[in-house]
Amino acid sequence: MKLLKVTSAILCALTSIGISAQQFEDAASIELGSFDLTPTLDVGFRYDDNVIRSNTDKIDSWSQIISPQVVLLNSFGSSQVRFGYRLRNERFYSSEQDNYTDHFLTAAVDFELNSRHRLDIGIDYTDGHEDRGTGFSIGNAQALATPDKFKQGEFDILYSYGAFNADGRLEANFNITNRDYDLNTPQYMARDRTFTTLGGTFFYRIGAATDATFDILYKDVNYKFDINSASPLDSEQLSYLVGLKWEATSKTSGFAKIGYQEKDFHSPLREDFDGIDWAAGVIWEPVEYSTVEFTTRNDTNETNGEGNFIHGRDYQVEWRHEWLERLRSSASYTWGTDTYEGQTGDFGVREDDLVRFKASLYYQFRRWVNIEVGYIYDQRDSNRSAIEYDRNQFIINALFTL
Repeated sequence: MKLLKVTSAILCALTSIGISAQQFEDAASIELGSFDLTPTLDVGFRYDDNVIRSNTDKIDSWSQIISPQVVLLNSFGSSQVRFGYRLRNERFYSSEQDNYTDHFLTAAVDFELNSRHRLDIGIDYTDGHEDRGTGFSIGNAQALATPDKFKQGEFDILYSYGAFNADGRLEANFNITNRDYDLNTPQYMARDRTFTTLGGTFFYRIGAATDATFDILYKDVNYKFDINSASPLDSEQLSYLVGLKWEATSKTSGFAKIGYQEKDFHSPLREDFDGIDWAAGVIWEPVEYSTVEFTTRNDTNETNGEGNFIHGRDYQVEWRHEWLERLRSSASYTWGTDTYEGQTGDFGVREDDLVRFKASLYYQFRRWVNIEVGYIYDQRDSNRSAIEYDRNQFIINALFTL
C-alpha cells in the first residue's frame, strides 16, 4: 500500500463518478499490478421534511445512505487509463417506497499521442432513478409506487489538435447518450430517447493567458415511442457561440460565451425555436484559501410532460473557504427559471422559479476520515400551484479512505 500524492489524474477519476474531489486530498491506494486501486466509503444520514416535493401531502423522514466506490488508475507517460464503480443505496425510515439503489460504471482512456494530438475516450453506464416528485412525476408523486428507474449509457470521444502554447487549437467531440426508463406504460415510454451530439471548439490565443473561442454544436434528439405519431418530439438542435477563456488573470479564471441557438422539430405541428444561448463560469480567488465561483447558462432541455421543451436560465454563486488546515466550508445559492415553451390549452405557458441554498462544513477528523455536516433548502414557485413546494434537508456524512 502506498500514499498517493494529490494528482490531477486521481482527482479526475474520482470526480468522474460523482464524489467531491476536495474530500480526497490524502486518499491512499493499493497497488494492483500496474494499476492503483483507490477505494472509498461514504456513509451518511439525512433528514428530509418533504421527500416527494409536495405542497399538500408532505412526507418527512430520516434516511441512511451508503455509497462505496472504487477507482482503478494506470498512468503511462502522459496518458492514463481509469475504471470506476460506485454504488449508492438510500433507505428511508418513514417512507420505504422511496428506497433506491443506484449503480455507476465508468471507463476512460486519455491518450496524449504527441504535443499536438490528444484523444480522450469515455464510456459511462448508469442504473439509476429519478426521485418521486421529480421528472415526469412532478406534482404527482403518489402515482408512482417506487422511484422512477432508468438505464443510461453514454459514449464520448474528444479529439484535440494543436499544442497548448500554439496560437490556434481545435477540439472535436462526438457523444451518444441513450436513456431508457423501466416503466412501460405509454405515458412513460414516451420519454425514452437517444441524444447524438457532434461539436467543435476552436481556440485562438489573443493574450498570454487568454483565448478567444468559437463553438458549434449539433444535437439530434430521437424519441423511441410517440404517444401521438403525427406529432413526435424528435428534433434537431444547432448552436453557435463565441467567447473568451482565460487562466489566472488578476486572480480570476473562467470562460464566457454567447451565441445563437435553434431547435427544429420534425413535426410541423410543433413550433420551432430560435434565440440567444449563453454560458459562463468565473472563479475569483481573492486569497489563496478562499474562492468565489459564479456560473450561468441559458439553454433548452427536453420536456418532462408539458410543452415542447424547457427553456431554462440558471445562475449560481458559490463560496468555498479554508478556515483551518482541516476545516473547510462551502455555501452556494442557485436560482433560475424554467419556461415550458409550446404549451397549449387553457392554462397557458408553464413557468417555474427554482431556488436552492446549500451550505456544508467539512472537517478532516483523521487523514482517512472526513466529516461533512450540511443543510439544503429547495423551493419551486410556479403558475401551476399544484407543483409548488419547499423542502429542507439536514445531512451528516462520513467519508472513509485508506
